[in-house]
Amino acid sequence: MLKSLEINNYALIQHTALDFGKGLTIITGETGAGKSILLGGLSLILGKRVQAGLLKNTDKKTIVEAVFSVAHYQLKNIFEQEDLDYESETIIRREITPAGKSRAFVNDTPARLDSLQNITNRLIDIHSQHQTLELNEKSFQFDLIDSVAGIEALLGLYRDDYKQYNETAKEIALLKAQLESAEKELEYKRFQLEELENLKLDSIDADDLEAQLKRLDHIEEIKLVLSEGIAKIDDDEMGLTEALISLRNAFHRIASFGKSYEELANRLESLQVEIQDISLEINNLYELTAYNPAEKESLQNTYDKLQGLLIKHQVQDIAQLIALRNQLADEVTDLSNLQERIAQKETQLTDLDAKLNDLARKIHQKRAQAAEKLVQQIENVLQKLSMKNTRLRINVALQNEFFVNGKDTLEFLISSDAGKHYGNIKHIASGGELSRIMLAIKTILSRYKKLPSIIFDEIDSGVSGEVAQNIADVLKYLSQNMQVIVITHLPQIAVAGDKHYKVFKTQKGDIETQVKVLNQEERIIEIAEMLEGKSPSASALEHARHLLDRG
Repeated sequence: MLKSLEINNYALIQHTALDFGKGLTIITGETGAGKSILLGGLSLILGKRVQAGLLKNTDKKTIVEAVFSVAHYQLKNIFEQEDLDYESETIIRREITPAGKSRAFVNDTPARLDSLQNITNRLIDIHSQHQTLELNEKSFQFDLIDSVAGIEALLGLYRDDYKQYNETAKEIALLKAQLESAEKELEYKRFQLEELENLKLDSIDADDLEAQLKRLDHIEEIKLVLSEGIAKIDDDEMGLTEALISLRNAFHRIASFGKSYEELANRLESLQVEIQDISLEINNLYELTAYNPAEKESLQNTYDKLQGLLIKHQVQDIAQLIALRNQLADEVTDLSNLQERIAQKETQLTDLDAKLNDLARKIHQKRAQAAEKLVQQIENVLQKLSMKNTRLRINVALQNEFFVNGKDTLEFLISSDAGKHYGNIKHIASGGELSRIMLAIKTILSRYKKLPSIIFDEIDSGVSGEVAQNIADVLKYLSQNMQVIVITHLPQIAVAGDKHYKVFKTQKGDIETQVKVLNQEERIIEIAEMLEGKSPSASALEHARHLLDRG
């Protein structure tokens, strides 16, 4: 709710301050007195762009400040999104310097104009016949019909699932893109992995492999040396074994002649045993040493493959090849997991699709029922506003695709000839009729939800008499549920107000627009002047009293 508005140094206004309350506030004044200037000043609070030449005194700043009571509008999250301090009584201020620089503040915190608009759009709604009709905006149409349908909880469930549906669809698209990219390299990676796995890298000792190949390359030399060793050790006449036995026996004969001889005899005994062991091992090696072409071919094949893989993958050793093999195995496994994840996500998407379709059908049914109810209620109000031949049609059509609020499209059509020809409201209704249609819609909507304060400008254009009285009655009814501010030229509407401001011009040097709140006697005079003009007669004054008493 708008609590107050203060304007300084704006257009023809030097300074003015207005206090607003609940109910219906009336603003009157002669044509050209400056009522539009008030709306211009308020539009700065609503985040509108500054037009040149608006400073009354070009040496001073223009300052417009408004106070709003916002406790009932659930705006804390909006303030948080805009990084602004939330106060249940919020102060919004615009300043325009003589150089034309504009600044905005919300609760004394600097704010961007889009932040200002984001907040004030939820606080105040200005309607005049010169504005684009809000009824043609799809967001307003859905808000209207959904409020009447009472499907806020149902829409909340739908939006949660819709968000998850879109996120899941995006995940699937991303995973499929990853899979498509991976599949292009998959066969090559599998080939590389198979090469590495076939070589049994974990069982290969590179040093041992080289040693075995070296042994096989010198097998004849090895056999010759072993053969010579056997001959020199085991020869019956010249072999080491016979020589050591003879020498050992000799020293055993003199062992009793001294400690040193005994020790040498023992050492020769040990040496004889060692020579026997060596002889046995050489004989065993000789028996085992044979050239095996198949073994040589197998070892050489393994060695060549190993060297080829080291060069191919540009690594230094088997450990690095094993690391590469493990990495390739993980990548191939990940691809299989990717396919599984896609399948899981597609199952989730199917489930969400079914849930969304179910919720969308319920939403559609509620909207279709609400459309019939809403048409009847609006037409009833339009009858009171002397638009008896005006008919409204709301088409709710279920589509095949999901939208953020269901699967419906809406079409609002108006007929001014009792339903014979329907068309777009902008092409059928006059400016004054547009305002009355919106008045009817807002009147119905106010029964179902908390609406921002509304300002009607020129809602009385082209009407008088009974129509004016009917408009006044509807405005009065509307103001029971919300704050309504009306700029009017008609006394029938003016007398319905709970508070009455008059806009007028003075000339003490410069022409200046001023605003004052009228007391009861001043209202009588203002209403009488609206009825009869300047210097109203006694009968006009009496008529004004009568209207005010009845209003």
